[in-house]
Amino acid sequence: MLSEASLRELRYYYRALGDATRMRIVQLLATEGEQMVSEIARRVRVSQPLLTWHLHRLKRAGIVRTLRVGREVRCSFDRERFVELGERGARTLMNRSWAR
Repeated sequence: MLSEASLRELRYYYRALGDATRMRIVQLLATEGEQMVSEIARRVRVSQPLLTWHLHRLKRAGIVRTLRVGREVRCSFDRERFVELGERGARTLMNRSWAR
């Protein structure tokens, strides 16, 4: 049986991936590496305030990490955490005892 904290982590993970803009952000970071917030906003074609909102969701899910450097914020894809949460989600979905 999964703990409430573990279920909450999976819920944040799947909700974060349930939005097309956030998926584009993750794809950009996964394929091209670390990016400045201003560059992500330009590439994804969203305002910086809206991008910040999306990044907050991705950070809470553990998919994206941020680092402030002066006035800029750099974002990177946390590949290990992404894989871990994906595998945990798959195990949870395949576990018959959890669904009861």
